[in-house]
This record gives sequence, C-alpha cells and structure tokens, in this order.
Amino acid sequence: MKAKERFISVLDNHFRWDCARSNHMHRSRIMRIIVVVLLIIFMLIAAAPQLFSAELIDRVVAYVDDHAITYSEFWDKFGKLKKALPDITEEEAVNSMINNLLLLEQAHKMRLEASTDDDLVKEYIEMRIKSRVFIKEDQLAAYYAAHSKEFGGRDYLSVRDEIEKYLSELEINKQLKEHLQDLRKQSNIVIQLKS
Repeated sequence: MKAKERFISVLDNHFRWDCARSNHMHRSRIMRIIVVVLLIIFMLIAAAPQLFSAELIDRVVAYVDDHAITYSEFWDKFGKLKKALPDITEEEAVNSMINNLLLLEQAHKMRLEASTDDDLVKEYIEMRIKSRVFIKEDQLAAYYAAHSKEFGGRDYLSVRDEIEKYLSELEINKQLKEHLQDLRKQSNIVIQLKS
C-alpha cells in the first residue's frame, strides 16, 4: 500500500507541478496580451492629437475634369483679377480660371510650348481661332458706312485698319466664346465656390 500511496503522491505532486506550470504559462500569456493592449492604447493616446486634430490646409472650389482649383489658387487669381477689373465677381473669376484650364489642356494636346501658361493660352488662341478669322473688304466698308459719324469725317482708307482690328477682335471673341462653350460641354466641371 505504501508503494501505491507513494505513486499517488508522486502523481499528485507531478499534477500540481504541471497545473502550476500551466497556470504560470497561462498567466504569462495573459500578461503579454495585457502589455500589448496597453502599448496599443498608449500609442493611440500619444497619436490622438495628430489623428483627431487634422487641419484644413486647402479646399477645392472647382473641378475641371481631373484638375482641381484650390481655394488658395482661386483667391490668388481673384486678387489679381480684382486689381485689373474691380467689378469682377467671384463666379466670373472662377469661370475665367476654368476657361483658362480648358484652353491650357487643349494647348497641351496640340503639343504647343511656351515659357508661361498665359503665353501658351495666347499661342493656342492664335493658332486655333485668330488664324482662322478673316474680315472681308465689303464687311469693312459696310461697317464704315454704318458708323462714319464715329470717325469724325476721316476717310475710309485712314480708318480701315482700325475697323479691321475692331471687327477681327469681335469675331475672335465670338469664336472663342463658342469654342469654350463646346469645351465646357465636353468636360466634367463642378463648381463648389460657396461653402
């Protein structure tokens, strides 16, 4: 019987040691999990100011296809336009920027090159519109006949170039306006000027 009791005692001790070891390992795992969770919580708390206090740097006031016009770009351009044209509205200014972007895009498609975007737009207008405008002599004479009083008695030949320049500019502006309307119809334009 003593052998049996010793055997049971050894088994009992082994079982207790195994349970103690198992409990220790279980506690060790739980401690590791707690440490990892606490670390994650600490990192989130440390990063919270950056995560939750995002600062608005710039917002978009208009989209033209895949190009955005930002609030800062708009106000920079609006300020410049306002100096030249004091009565210009925000809507007119944003539409001017949209038109400029549309013309720039077309100039790039034609692979035109210039030192500035403004020069590139001018070159595009020169090639695409101005080069196709031709005022006939009878149109010049008809305009002179209808507006001869405005020329203060000067004869037709002395004012012919002025009339041609004026009528050319009118026709260029008319064709440019039509061209821009066509470009706008083909483009995806979204204006978000007011917040």
